[in-house]
Amino acid sequence: MYPRVKATMAHARPVSRVSVPAGSVHMQRERPVPRAPDSKTGGACAPLRLPDLVRDLSSLGVRPGDLLMVHSSLRSLGLVEGGPETVVDALLQALGPRGTLVVPTFTYPTAGDPMFVFDPVHTPSQMGAISEAARQRPEARRSIHLAHSIAAIGPLAETIATSGGASGWDADSPMRQVFDRNGRYLLLGVPYQNLTAMHLCEVWLELPYRKPRISEGRMRHPDGSTTPLVNIGTLPLPGHPGSDYNRLGQRMEDAGLVRLGPVGNAIARLLDAQDFRAAARELTRQDPNGFLQQGHAVTKLTYGHTVNSDRGEHCVVDPTRIYDAT
Repeated sequence: MYPRVKATMAHARPVSRVSVPAGSVHMQRERPVPRAPDSKTGGACAPLRLPDLVRDLSSLGVRPGDLLMVHSSLRSLGLVEGGPETVVDALLQALGPRGTLVVPTFTYPTAGDPMFVFDPVHTPSQMGAISEAARQRPEARRSIHLAHSIAAIGPLAETIATSGGASGWDADSPMRQVFDRNGRYLLLGVPYQNLTAMHLCEVWLELPYRKPRISEGRMRHPDGSTTPLVNIGTLPLPGHPGSDYNRLGQRMEDAGLVRLGPVGNAIARLLDAQDFRAAARELTRQDPNGFLQQGHAVTKLTYGHTVNSDRGEHCVVDPTRIYDAT
């Protein structure tokens, strides 16, 4: 059972907005989760339900039939009735039967451990509760990559999950399928720093600080046996100052190329791969170091609030409504 909120939330602060010409960026009017003093949350915001999430996703611009890769934070959404399973249900409903959902099920935080064995069926995603809930669906298909696997649900799931070889980033990889098929990317309560397609762009644009590196791990098969699993990663070279992917994201928002709005308490950002490709190429044409951090901090996003926690960064309407199970 998904745990209850333990404290009453404070009044929401207004959301800051991007300073661009009127109509150039799709702005959704914030719809705070309704207050329900007699609800089971003990006076806090009423929990988000499946229809609320489907409504917000559709209002944002998620369309039936989309190929959509989602990076997400369950905490950013606020309290969700049914937890991450409800969020996956909402995404699938918004996409409809012709749409395909892709989520990162990366394991890179532990894949470097010499004792790590990748089990495509049982190794959990380390990219949050929503990605793990999607991975566990019986209809999900997962790619075989030691550190950067994905899971997909929908008509293109098999094609995407089985494409490519040892690299999660090259021209034949599953993530490149989303990129090349003009898929869309949804940042659900997280900043552009979480958008792994940025790494894909760095490889595609052949930026000099990203070079293929081969390593070897092991994979467990359904019968319990293990075999070697080659992995081709793209770790940055020594001296890398850190990445600032918010810089490209903010430029795209300023140019009106990102649909912005709330999904529950999360700030959601929806962008097309075609626009993303063009913007990335133009940024690196102007500045070959356009993806790199220029100072001590990354670019600050001007829409909504970005809040740091022990679980990473959260992009939200109201920082007081970030769900905390503790």
